[in-house]
Amino acid sequence: MLKIYSDAAVSAKDCLAGGGLLVVGEGLYKQIKYPLTPTIDNHLAELEAFLNAVCWVVNNNYQDNWIVFHSDSQLVVTALHKNYIKNKQYINLFKSISRMLDDLAFYEIKWIPEKENKGADNMAKQALAKQRKK
Repeated sequence: MLKIYSDAAVSAKDCLAGGGLLVVGEGLYKQIKYPLTPTIDNHLAELEAFLNAVCWVVNNNYQDNWIVFHSDSQLVVTALHKNYIKNKQYINLFKSISRMLDDLAFYEIKWIPEKENKGADNMAKQALAKQRKK
């Protein structure tokens, strides 16, 4: 089983966003940080960060493993549980996530409070800080 924690950090002032993943499994511990598409919308950034989490699973050939995704974004988790997102601005990312999830054999998506998502949060903040230095 793999546990994947995803998070996003947004700077509305700078119109920058960063994403972070924490991947934990048997003999596996990865901290990943990356820039996200510039935005001032935290929900959009959280969706993109979650998409990156699913892409990581596929790109690293873990599709046949049991994957438990963790996010502190209620919008992301609720939308994926209901297979519906209301805001039209988020539909393309939502559809991309849904299509990629279809490629996974076994997965679960859990909402967690922010305090339990510090690893991914730190990675997202580091990614944001790195962009500010450019």
